[in-house]
Amino acid sequence: MNKFSITLLSLALMAPAAFAQDYEALIKQALQLRDQCNMPAAEPLLRQAQTLAKDKSEASYLLGMVLAFQQKYGDAMEVLNAALKVKPDDTELQLGRATVLSYQGVYQEAGETVEAVLAKQPNNTEALTLAGRIAFYQKHPVAAQQRFNQALSLDSGNLDALLGLYDSYMQQGQSDKARLYLDRAARIAPDHIDVKSRQRPEQYNALPHHQISTGYSRSTINIPGLDSWHDRFVEYRHLQADGDQQYLRVEHNDRFGANDTMVEAGLALQQKSRLPLEAAVGVTPDYHFMPHWFGRVQANTPITDGSGDAGTVLLTGLLQYSSYANGDTKRAQIGLEYYLPHTDVWLTPNIGVVRDQNGLNTFAWGLGANWQMSGTTRIGGSYSDAPETENLVTTDSKNTSVYWRQNLGTSFVFYLTWSQFKRENSYTRRSVDATLQYSF
Repeated sequence: MNKFSITLLSLALMAPAAFAQDYEALIKQALQLRDQCNMPAAEPLLRQAQTLAKDKSEASYLLGMVLAFQQKYGDAMEVLNAALKVKPDDTELQLGRATVLSYQGVYQEAGETVEAVLAKQPNNTEALTLAGRIAFYQKHPVAAQQRFNQALSLDSGNLDALLGLYDSYMQQGQSDKARLYLDRAARIAPDHIDVKSRQRPEQYNALPHHQISTGYSRSTINIPGLDSWHDRFVEYRHLQADGDQQYLRVEHNDRFGANDTMVEAGLALQQKSRLPLEAAVGVTPDYHFMPHWFGRVQANTPITDGSGDAGTVLLTGLLQYSSYANGDTKRAQIGLEYYLPHTDVWLTPNIGVVRDQNGLNTFAWGLGANWQMSGTTRIGGSYSDAPETENLVTTDSKNTSVYWRQNLGTSFVFYLTWSQFKRENSYTRRSVDATLQYSF
């Protein structure tokens, strides 16, 4: 054998080892970047590893998760679905796809996938923790704890289960008990991003911090000469890692030849507690038909934990005071958010009372329904019979509305709403509203 043949043979023998080294090095480096919450840097390394791998399951799963962490849900599903076509029975890929679905709010399909895995592998801790996470997302903290504790009974050091118990107890307002599980998780993996992000959420939050929305509403009225109605707004929200928010909104409305501009500011507090609160105030400097000022507070708290077959129920409440040029109005409302079990549907019935500018109290009620059809699409509608103030006149109105919410890629969300307001002894107004939301 000549030297040239020996060299070729040596290279051929070395190639698998070099491939394995390159692949493993890429995976290792990508995981390090992922654990540092540097998902954009981990993504190209995993894409490169995916091209090198003969069996693409591991790289596809990791790439899908990194894409999902960046809220690139469409790309993540594309990667995972392609890998599942090759290996449809791969449990890790199935659970990865279910994880992405759960991030998008498609809990029914995600839950069905997880339960199918558990039917075959009842001791699969990854499936158990994902089942717990889905229950947590659906506001079923007790059911979530049961799943996380099952996983811990099989693996006392399961990080996902410990962090899931931390989140579940925090959702129930039991912060002292929650911290015990976070401390256990920190002893096992002090440098893991999921631990750090809970210890210091303001530093390690990888989700968008800012949100800008703009919208336009065009209304028509069934009385000749009263169809000049154009409303516009722009809004900025600061999104905190703990779920709290602050926002500033400017709304400019043109109605019947008059113009009003309202500046509104608000905040959402304690969003991960049992009693999240929201408060807002608005001021219209030169007021013709909008309130000179208003103040609003609202809150909700769970009244069932979702551990049974009835689903989760939240009790909601709202108080609002508005001062108009011709007097003040007051509104008090209580309602429910009812999350139907094993579906991606929730209902929002409410009742209340409105006191108008003349001191007359009128009963109000409403019912809303929402359906998360897929990871990118949500639809819903509502009907209410309640006094509403338009152009300084408060009168009973029968309101019907339907909406469509569509994710456009990673950062944009589009809303389209159609509404009809039948005002008693007055006019009927139909409105089309379009809103575009950008998060970064």
